Amino acid sequence: MTTYSHSRLGTFQHCKYKFKLRYIDKVKVEIPTTVEMFMGDMVHRTLYKLYKDLQYQKINSKEEILGFYEELWNKEWSEDILIAKKEYSVDNYKKIGTKCLIDYYDRHKPFNSLITLGLETQNMLPLSNGDSYHIRIDRLSADKEGNYFIVDYKTNSSLKTQDELDEDRQLAMYSIWVKKTFPDYKSVKLTWHFLAFDKEIISIRTDEQLIQLQSEVESLIEEIKACKEFPTNVTRLCDWCEFKQICPAFKHDYELEQKTIEGFKEDDGLKLVDKFSALKTTISELEKEMEEIKEKLIEFSKQKEISAVYGSNKKISLKTFETISFPAKKDRDELNELIKDKGLWEELSDLDTFKLSKLVKEGKLPKELKKDIGKFITKAENYRLSLGKK
Repeated sequence: MTTYSHSRLGTFQHCKYKFKLRYIDKVKVEIPTTVEMFMGDMVHRTLYKLYKDLQYQKINSKEEILGFYEELWNKEWSEDILIAKKEYSVDNYKKIGTKCLIDYYDRHKPFNSLITLGLETQNMLPLSNGDSYHIRIDRLSADKEGNYFIVDYKTNSSLKTQDELDEDRQLAMYSIWVKKTFPDYKSVKLTWHFLAFDKEIISIRTDEQLIQLQSEVESLIEEIKACKEFPTNVTRLCDWCEFKQICPAFKHDYELEQKTIEGFKEDDGLKLVDKFSALKTTISELEKEMEEIKEKLIEFSKQKEISAVYGSNKKISLKTFETISFPAKKDRDELNELIKDKGLWEELSDLDTFKLSKLVKEGKLPKELKKDIGKFITKAENYRLSLGKK
């Protein structure tokens, strides 16, 4: 039996190679803590204290909560924590966390509208295939009317839309566990607190939606179990991946960073890529020049009314030919209907325009189409140039 989680499934979907390193090979690497991660952790731990104390009938004042946050921050802060956005200081991020806590406290005090049933839960949802799904809820609460609230705190600087949250898998899977565990529920509300925006967004799923979701999750798990190939998937998320230095897509770049200036210049891979890039640029420039010369040769042959242009020891022969094109696939509805009306759809197989063009050129177009198809045809004169001996 294997335990799956939202993070585990998400990793597989984002990058199978990362999934292999983390969950199959269990590669251990040092994961740098960013200031955003640190600030989020400090806020989460402060809110945990707020609600844990409330379970013991201890109501913290706003000043006590902020004091706890300040003390915790100063105790846990380390100079190893990464600040990627150099234009902002540690104090800027600390103040964001402070504002999150102040806004939250002012909005929800005196914190007596809901009963807290669980904090940072560690439960398991049995799946039909014998595996289990990890249920880790920031806070699970309920009111006296039987409405349950699965609460998730977000401290990030981006605000998700209602549509995005209505498609969210994480809290929706948690709600399956809540409904099985608390059959007295009247409703289960998925609740996100976007603390940096002082905004709360709620989503509710039907039983039918949850049945479908669990089926999709179990199908994804079967796909994971059957997976034999684990390719990399390069996206913008790679910048935050702990395995970036050993990933095949970035490993060579990190190797170059470690080399001396001389070693960097002598790296075989670097030299090959630079040579390839230079040749690619040269080829592009030559192709552009060739196209310009071709146009001038065509114009010259038209002016002289000739079919061959001679050089010192070579000649260029020019032959004209007609090309036929039809509307693009997205603009082809009327033409498709015409072909279907004439009973030729099967023969032209979902409108094979290459086959249709060939029939026009060879004069083999069925007579029932000849009359009406003209308005769909675009003809153009092209030239074929061949280089040969004089």
